Amino acid sequence: MHTAHLTKQRGQGLLVSLAVLTLLGAIGAVAYTVMTRQAVETPTQELPTKINKTFSVRDLKSIEQQLATSFLSTNKASRTEDLRAISNTLTNLQSKQNTLANETLELLDDGQLMGAITTLKTLALDTNDKREAAKLWVDVGNLENLTSHEKAIKAYQKSVTLDADNINAWNRIGHLERQNKQFDLAEIAYQNVTRLSKKDTLNQALSWANFGLLYQTQLNFPEAIDAFEQALSTNIELDNDSGIASNSENLAGLYRAQNDAEKAEFHYQQAFKIYLKNGQTLKQVETHAALGSLYQSQQKTELALIEYEKALQLNAANEDAKFSASLYSNMGILAQQSNELEKAEGYFKQSLSLYETLEQVHGIANQYSNLAILARNKKQFETSESLHLKAIELYQAENNQNAITTQYTNLGFLYTAWDKQQSACEYWTKSLSGLTGDTNVARRARVTAIVEKDCPTPTPSTEKIVNLHNEKRMKS
Repeated sequence: MHTAHLTKQRGQGLLVSLAVLTLLGAIGAVAYTVMTRQAVETPTQELPTKINKTFSVRDLKSIEQQLATSFLSTNKASRTEDLRAISNTLTNLQSKQNTLANETLELLDDGQLMGAITTLKTLALDTNDKREAAKLWVDVGNLENLTSHEKAIKAYQKSVTLDADNINAWNRIGHLERQNKQFDLAEIAYQNVTRLSKKDTLNQALSWANFGLLYQTQLNFPEAIDAFEQALSTNIELDNDSGIASNSENLAGLYRAQNDAEKAEFHYQQAFKIYLKNGQTLKQVETHAALGSLYQSQQKTELALIEYEKALQLNAANEDAKFSASLYSNMGILAQQSNELEKAEGYFKQSLSLYETLEQVHGIANQYSNLAILARNKKQFETSESLHLKAIELYQAENNQNAITTQYTNLGFLYTAWDKQQSACEYWTKSLSGLTGDTNVARRARVTAIVEKDCPTPTPSTEKIVNLHNEKRMKS
């Protein structure tokens, strides 16, 4: 189905592109004319060619890391794409032999992003060759994207207005519009990538992967899997290791989402082989962790622990404390499920210590919660109560209502084990008031049943809440 769709696109792509460019061209041409009006009225001087500083590959890598640290979240799904775009821009600027390109690099090196963008825009406006100017506007967009998707898209649109065949600009527009959930606009952009891609090339593999990402974002998993399988097949033919690994990871995640653990495991392992062969330590760490999580979801405790321990060993050299904290937390949960309470406590405390060093409030609260449940299982009720209350205080600081509701439910179980039934009923009642929406139907039903069974003389507030939820159940 998807294959036929893309084949049809190749015939229609240019028409679609021209239809879109009619609008973009009208807007872009006006913007470009306005921005260059001064340059037309006042003759510009020839760009000086003297370069003050030469930037090495190491210098460029340093600038890239500085920008990533300052502007890119480690949790952002598009981080890899954005980093690749920044790397390409820095390399492009290095290859230019004029002062403005070099000045842009110097400003970036000094941490002056806005100044660098302004200088790069000047260079783009002073470039007469439309194709070269279009390339520079892609670089402007890559820098703008560090602080504003909207400004980045405008820069990319300037690029395709100047050169409708700039595949990089269309690709970036597609990615950002997909992230903005503007799926129709993303599809138009990706259709142009397809139009510009030749059969059995890296660009064609990229085109398939683009549609895979688009369908995945739309939760259309069958179409997403088909697109990524096509991308993977093309990358295998081209012997493109990075593409094979990336497509394999995408497929692993999709198969896991469809509860096909066997295929998910296969594709994670295929990606891992490439990361191991190419010495990509960080990706090895991530894949070990992903396999650990997959095994954990299948209750394969021993296999999960093996993968987490491998991830920790490799991660020790990279000193990613947040990642290690997350791994220790998962290992604690596994040990607790295996009734290895002392080992679980050790893992949770290691995780807590790392989160405290990072001053990461959410992570600290989560470990208080984990330790509280562990203390309850060890019949250390006062310790458990104190830890739950500490967790609630931190969750309240970040206004995390779902987590607060979970703590109320857990306090209900604690007070039941502690033979404090009245307190248990009070906290179960509090939790019911927070268990709203379709995602909490099962939990709400469970707590409601507990209240009806174990709280025979409900307080007026408890009775009101229980009755309200009973009415909702009757209507549904």
